[in-house]
Amino acid sequence: MSDTDSFIDEVNDEVRRDRFYNMLRRYGWLAALGIVLIVGGASYSEYRKAQTRGQAQALGDDILAALADEDSTARIAALSAVEPGSPTSAAVLSLTTAGQQVGAEDTAGAIETLNALAIDSDVPAIYRQIAQFKSLTLQGDSTSVDERRLAFEAMAQPGNRLRLMATEQLALIDIEDGD
Repeated sequence: MSDTDSFIDEVNDEVRRDRFYNMLRRYGWLAALGIVLIVGGASYSEYRKAQTRGQAQALGDDILAALADEDSTARIAALSAVEPGSPTSAAVLSLTTAGQQVGAEDTAGAIETLNALAIDSDVPAIYRQIAQFKSLTLQGDSTSVDERRLAFEAMAQPGNRLRLMATEQLALIDIEDGD
């Protein structure tokens, strides 16, 4: 009886093995295709990340090279020559240029640069808000207190990321008014 059972077990094992290999021949290509797609997708994702990182590093290198100049007007001209690759890069470049313009005592040019950035719809909202805030703080005495108060009150609304700084500016306007 033991020999018969072992023979039946061997036959069952062979039948299972044959079924497995038939299924592998029939559907194995799907598993291979799935593996190839997963590896290909991961490779493409890493390639895109490396490409984006390379563009950001190149922009950073260009900005640092432009800022290395001793003359502030030459720095501003060099920053103007830098080509941003994306709207976010353009925003960072505009904010850096405005900072250099303030350093060169070209407040009107800085305000113009910041106002242009504040109305650019391609730029993410946070950069537009920062540009508007900086522009308002630079305008100081050249803009009436009521206009500045109105703009800062709009920025001090709940949900705005610059709410606390706008509230602080409103307090400074109140102090300026003697309130």
